[in-house]
Amino acid sequence: MDRFEYIKWYWEHSEDSYPAVLFYEVDTENERYATRMTEIYADRRAVPVIEEGFEFVTEAPIPTPDEINAEPEFFAEYITKEEFEAVYRSDRYEGDISFPHEETR
Repeated sequence: MDRFEYIKWYWEHSEDSYPAVLFYEVDTENERYATRMTEIYADRRAVPVIEEGFEFVTEAPIPTPDEINAEPEFFAEYITKEEFEAVYRSDRYEGDISFPHEETR
């Protein structure tokens, strides 16, 4: 099993100041804390989260997609390392940011 998992996490809300999509690199050998992440906003800005001096960028472990998908305002799926890297290294996201409703999942 690989040490890292990559997750794309959609968040359905109406606040432009909050990200619409989150991308995580999850360290499965360290209680599922995220080592890197990028936030995607409604205007498609891609903003990497940097926590200088810390090993992880999250204060809590990242749930699995099945656990995330138990909440109606969230939808998550596994993605490839290559997809994560492309987003992490970009300042703009061109992919779909619309929340995937039941009929599109």
